[in-house]
Amino acid sequence: MTERNLAISRVVDEVAKEIGYSSTQVALAWIKQKNPRIIPIVGARKAEQISDSIGCLSVSISNEQMEKLNEASKIELGFPHEFLNRPTLKEVAFGGTYDKLYPFSGNII
Repeated sequence: MTERNLAISRVVDEVAKEIGYSSTQVALAWIKQKNPRIIPIVGARKAEQISDSIGCLSVSISNEQMEKLNEASKIELGFPHEFLNRPTLKEVAFGGTYDKLYPFSGNII
């Protein structure tokens, strides 16, 4: 386990305590709520573990908690991604037309 993974686990544990569910349930609900098209594969060796995992179906995570979880797990892209995502660079590279080409997202590049 890296320090980053431990930090993410701590935030999952914190949210689990806030809403009264297990960390497993919160982690699975987080994945499910973040992208409903993703179905997590649950690995378990005991019936209790499967039962606990299924409990994620009744978990609802608030927007504030989702933001906290997403921030904790955010991947730092580094160079060149962060450099290329600067608004001033997009302005120069696209001659002021970036927002017209990509009106729905400011983070295509």
